[in-house]
Amino acid sequence: MTKYISELFKEFEKLKSRREKCGFLWDHKENGTLTAVLQGAFDPNIKWHITDIPEYTPDVGPIGVNPSSLFDVIPKCTIFAIGHPKGEGVKPSRMKELLIQVLESMHKDESDLYVGMLKKKLKVKGLTESMVLEVFPDLYRKV
Repeated sequence: MTKYISELFKEFEKLKSRREKCGFLWDHKENGTLTAVLQGAFDPNIKWHITDIPEYTPDVGPIGVNPSSLFDVIPKCTIFAIGHPKGEGVKPSRMKELLIQVLESMHKDESDLYVGMLKKKLKVKGLTESMVLEVFPDLYRKV
């Protein structure tokens, strides 16, 4: 069974040492969705149209029965990236509507990670940019 990204980060937070945490990231290095979340949060070259997160109500179902997850929505997040062709011509009001739909389709933990990525502040205990770049040295080019 594939674990959700929020579940992976909960496991990550339980680890004690930097070495264990780096090892954990290394073990999940091939997870494209995890990598995309990290890139979206830490890459200074990626800027998001979304500056204020609108009020929303995440899906109340237990994780796994929600209409979508980060696995589903991360490939589509480029619409919110400044300069990406998918977002060209999309009005701010429509972007807000789309963001609400995305956030309300996921479990709260998944939505929280998505919001953290957009705000460039993942609230994952012990996760730092230097750790991410140690495991993913080619994640992005420094500005």
